[in-house]
Amino acid sequence: MILLQQLNVLNRTLVIGRRWNVQWKNVTLYLPEHVTQIAKKRGRLHMLSAIDYFIIAKNQFPWLRVPDVVIARRGYDNYLVMTAIKTSISVVDVTNTLFAVHQTDSEARDRRRHSKDHEYNMRSLGRFNYHVGIVSNSQFLTNSVTDTLRNTTTIVVVRRPPKEVKAARTINTHQRW
Repeated sequence: MILLQQLNVLNRTLVIGRRWNVQWKNVTLYLPEHVTQIAKKRGRLHMLSAIDYFIIAKNQFPWLRVPDVVIARRGYDNYLVMTAIKTSISVVDVTNTLFAVHQTDSEARDRRRHSKDHEYNMRSLGRFNYHVGIVSNSQFLTNSVTDTLRNTTTIVVVRRPPKEVKAARTINTHQRW
C-alpha cells in the first residue's frame, strides 16, 4: 500500500484513528488474517468520541498547551485533537485504512470507571469544547483505492466532506480556549 500525501495541502500533521473492540473469549487464531476476520465478525467500532492512537512527528505538537493528563482516561484524546485543529495542525483520520483491534472483556469498563483517576483529566483539562476534538471533525481522512488491473491498493488522503455542524458540547468547569 502507498500513502499519497499532497504536501501543499497538509500542514504539520496529526494522524488519529479509532479501534475495533473485540471479545476474544474462546477464540483460537492460526493465521494473522484470522485477527481481522474475527474482529470484523465479532467486534464493533469503538465510539466516535474515543480516539485510540495518535501519530505525529517529533516536536510538531504544542505539548506545552496540554496540562498533565492520564492516558486512556476520558477527555485527553479530544483535547489533543482540539488543540491540533486550533493550532493549524492538519488532522487525518485513518480509521478506514488502519485496522486497530482492542481485546476487551465485559469487566474492562467497570474497572476503568471505578479507578481513582477516572475523572482526573476532566479536572485537569477544565472546560473545553469537547465536540471539536471528535474524530469526525478531522479535516482529512484516508480511503483505499483498489486497482484490479494492476492488483494494487493505494491509500489516499482526502478532505473530509463538509457536514452540518452540530451544537458544541462543552464539558467541565473553566474555559481554556
